[in-house]
Amino acid sequence: MRRKEPLEVTTTWRYPLPMPMPGQPVCSTETEALEQISRLDPTPRVFLWTEHERSCPPNWGFIASLRQGVPPSGIEAELKAWESQYPTAWLAVDLRDGMIPPSTVRPLDEVLASLKRPVLVIVSRSPEQEDWPQWVLPE
Repeated sequence: MRRKEPLEVTTTWRYPLPMPMPGQPVCSTETEALEQISRLDPTPRVFLWTEHERSCPPNWGFIASLRQGVPPSGIEAELKAWESQYPTAWLAVDLRDGMIPPSTVRPLDEVLASLKRPVLVIVSRSPEQEDWPQWVLPE
């Protein structure tokens, strides 16, 4: 029998990813990311791509997502240099409310998908994020 009522469709991701994978960024809040990273063995080295070093959680490195007088091509070049200097590190991108997104020449989605490493997009509320699946480690 054919259904007459419409299917319920939401705009947010329904199925989270158990682990960040190269080319497939995932999102989480800072608290969720810290909790889940602490459960990994070995714990990966994480760098936060953000506008202020003081925004970084303890034990995370810092990569400037914008600098006065540096064009977007320079910011992308710094990210490329970081990528070759730290080949096994994870990248976290600060897209929380009130933060300015990284200054890039290419669309940010394209930049993140092109990285050959796990990428965490740090947001204020992960279940509401529409662009990336939520990162949820299995229990």
